[in-house]
Amino acid sequence: MKGSIYIAVIGDVIRSRDVKDREALQQNLRLAIERVNNTYGETIAAGFVLTIGDEFQGLLKRVAGMEVLLAKLRSAVHPDELRFGLGLGGLDTPLERVALGMDGSCFHRARLAINRAAQRRTEIEVETGTAEPSFHIYAFLYSGIRRGWTERQREVIDLSMSGVSGKMIANRLGITASAVSQHLHAAEAEIVFEASKHWIQAVEEAFRKAGEDG
Repeated sequence: MKGSIYIAVIGDVIRSRDVKDREALQQNLRLAIERVNNTYGETIAAGFVLTIGDEFQGLLKRVAGMEVLLAKLRSAVHPDELRFGLGLGGLDTPLERVALGMDGSCFHRARLAINRAAQRRTEIEVETGTAEPSFHIYAFLYSGIRRGWTERQREVIDLSMSGVSGKMIANRLGITASAVSQHLHAAEAEIVFEASKHWIQAVEEAFRKAGEDG
């Protein structure tokens, strides 16, 4: 709807050419997209959909629920990795049921953000149309820390960020609850979670300000 502010999300698989089983990756992405579309209707304005190759996109109408949604998508393709580009802005065309066939500043900015993520080798970038140093700082620091995690640490942290309890993570991965805690501690997850909370708050503030300015 013209005049409303949205968050366009573009996701892509990092080093997708190196993926050995691309069919399995595509299937995992399709299932994950279907699950988030069915689960996060209060957050999603236009459903996520695969576009070209391993790229996908969706449109959000609010920030609440976004972090968990992105973590669920990350978990779904483990051990492969995703990068995300987020663009805050409006639409110049009518809102569609799925995130195809629309145009507007939110999608243009999401494309700038995903291209920047590819160039900088970062995991997530945000573009709002104005200078936002905190988003750049978070992108570099979070991505650098994430690259230092083991595959199991990434798996545990993504599941935790997606709202899965420690006990359920242990059951799913066939490890003990103590091992889950050890992985979180070794990866300094508490610090990462705290930084991510402040990042979400910054996105919320940018979203609110864009709505007021629009």
